[in-house]
Amino acid sequence: MKKKIILLGIAAIVLILIALTFINTNDEILDISTVNNNQENQPDLSTGFVIGKEDKFQTVLENDNLKLSANLKNGEISVLDKRSSKTWYSNPLDKENDRLANGFHKISLFSQLLLSYTTDTGVVMNVGSFMGSVSRSGLSYRVDDEGIIFIYNFTKEELIVPVRYSLTDTDFVAEILTAGIQELGTNKLTNIELLPFFGAGSQEDDGYLLVPDGSGALIYFNNGKGKAKEFSMSLYGFDNGVNDRLLDSATAIGTSFTLTENVYLPVFGEKCNDDGFLAIMTDGAARASVKARSSGIYTSYNNIWSTYNYRTVGTVRLMQKEMSEKTVSIPEKQPDISVNYKILYRFLESGQSEYSDMAKVYQEYLVENTGLTTRTKEGDIPFYLDIYGHIRKTKSFLGIPKDTLITTTTVKDAENIVNELNSQGLGNIVLKYNYWMKNGYYQTIQTNAKLEKKLGNTKDMKRLEEKLNQGEGSLYLAAELVNVYKTGKGVSKYNDVLSSVANTPQVQYEFVLDSASRDPRYEPWYLIKPKKLASYYNKFLNNFNKIGFSNVAFESIGSMAYSELSTNGTSRNLVPGLVNDILQDASDRVDNIMLSGANEYAAVNATHLINTPIKSSTFDIEDASIPFFQMVFHGYNYYSLGATNLSSNPEVMVLKCLEYGAAPMYSWVSRNTEELIGSRTDDLFSADYRKWIDFAVEEYEEINSVLKDTVTLPITSHRILEDGVRETVYGNMIKVIVNYNSSSVTVGDNQIDGNGYQVFEVD
Repeated sequence: MKKKIILLGIAAIVLILIALTFINTNDEILDISTVNNNQENQPDLSTGFVIGKEDKFQTVLENDNLKLSANLKNGEISVLDKRSSKTWYSNPLDKENDRLANGFHKISLFSQLLLSYTTDTGVVMNVGSFMGSVSRSGLSYRVDDEGIIFIYNFTKEELIVPVRYSLTDTDFVAEILTAGIQELGTNKLTNIELLPFFGAGSQEDDGYLLVPDGSGALIYFNNGKGKAKEFSMSLYGFDNGVNDRLLDSATAIGTSFTLTENVYLPVFGEKCNDDGFLAIMTDGAARASVKARSSGIYTSYNNIWSTYNYRTVGTVRLMQKEMSEKTVSIPEKQPDISVNYKILYRFLESGQSEYSDMAKVYQEYLVENTGLTTRTKEGDIPFYLDIYGHIRKTKSFLGIPKDTLITTTTVKDAENIVNELNSQGLGNIVLKYNYWMKNGYYQTIQTNAKLEKKLGNTKDMKRLEEKLNQGEGSLYLAAELVNVYKTGKGVSKYNDVLSSVANTPQVQYEFVLDSASRDPRYEPWYLIKPKKLASYYNKFLNNFNKIGFSNVAFESIGSMAYSELSTNGTSRNLVPGLVNDILQDASDRVDNIMLSGANEYAAVNATHLINTPIKSSTFDIEDASIPFFQMVFHGYNYYSLGATNLSSNPEVMVLKCLEYGAAPMYSWVSRNTEELIGSRTDDLFSADYRKWIDFAVEEYEEINSVLKDTVTLPITSHRILEDGVRETVYGNMIKVIVNYNSSSVTVGDNQIDGNGYQVFEVD
């Protein structure tokens, strides 16, 4: 124990000595005339910067709601929320006393930036702004009417990073000025962690961290999971333009990938005692990641923050002697400086800082800034019918393998299913018809919108649409215009498909379940270049409009955001804007759009969102999954979870739909179900509609009896009452308590049966 105390004392003295090297210097003008200024509407960073001398907080900017203060000596900042009298600090006030943190993590407590960079020999290094810049008198600042700009000069690493802090009427804004970043030597900057300890909660605080993992998840303060890995996930999922994830066969054996959910929303949040904030990544989010730790992981603090990927590193495969392959990492040729990385911290009212309040804040933000609009109307919830028209398999004919088309649901089959559902009193059917186009099953991209003749004719399809419309339902014809399974017929492997950092086609692979081994049953495929997507969607919509159908379901585009690292490629930052433009154009040309598992920039354009996330990735550090995604969109969009008939526990889907405010969905075929085995659609392992139709009608009636009065209402509250017991309140009018436990529980004066629920009117 004595030895430990002595070591802690020495560490504290070292930190004090480091601080003393710059506390007493006079203000001096810093020459940074070499800083880049090649981004539009950016501040001039070449003059007016000084090195501060006073080691104390000074007011920088103030309005009716917020006050921004900064320590001009060490770069620390604080934000006072005048409504609650709560002050949020960039760095913990008692950081010197953290007995758990040591080494790099101890110094990180004093930093506002943490950088990762690679040396000219390819070694990855990390440095914090305190040790790399502040302690070497490398920090300068300039205060203007918009706020304060700090320039961090990492003198040893030969890197310069400018950061701006400002205020709006409602938000504290932190911004990395990407055009001002300098690499003065051979080191290449890769990642920047911004304000890693902003608002960090101590071991004495009570609260949680909100992470946007799948449907959403909570990490409780001080949850005792000190040995768990920190939370770290990239926004909008894996970037398919960076690498193909394929390992060499020797490495792949015994290696597995963790099956994770996507991150659909560019937000994170924190509740600390009675106060809280929601952070919204408004610019540069496509290159960002969210990180979080509970106390005990490296430090004694509970903290959540984000990382900006300044330079992406791609990988390519090179053939060597004896036909072996070598994977080589190649950094992005030019970092993306087209936009700054910008985060809005919106502080919640004291006592109204739960994740329900955060969902409301983000919903309001989307309405104000992205065009999210109400697309729902009062009445019954939808019944989602996910139908598959045909598949293709290699079958033997006279001993010769032949690619064969096999019908699974003709147009008349689909009409018969609708008639059977109608006969049992089920209407409001929203039917998504997959693989209806000629050569549309894992073939070339189809922009001609031609119906596969073996499924029926256009007259049959129009009759199906009219039948659905008569029952207050609708027909959505699915189109896949992102994944390219065969080139040719208007798609060039060298001009139209995604290229790697080495200017070669970026190949995509199918993997065996959660392993790192490629599934040999399926051929590799490609993706359309981001800049080429609009032309393919335009061609499709031109032809789709000619055949006269009202609604379209777009595959993949809503949930995939990939960069192109080739020469004259496309930064991932630009992809959300490109997709949003495509979907807005489509909205003007069709009545309604359906998307599957959509990222926020796409979801705001859709009427229906299917396959929305039902849970988080359930990492060890996480304590609870919550329906944060659904809380954001309820009342504005219709949505489903996954298909009930493909769920591992179909009976539980009733409870999930009631808790999440979701409509039920079924994925069905009508014929040749045995042929699905061994096809690329073999995940439809229980898709024969005849086995499910009675269960589906019963499930829908039960869910609809509760949710039909909530369709246009927001989810105003969601609470975890105890393990396995959840409460959802719709519009402060209807309350649903679900019990996932096998035994009954008592909530107030009410007993909720095991695997049951109760509905209450809110007083």
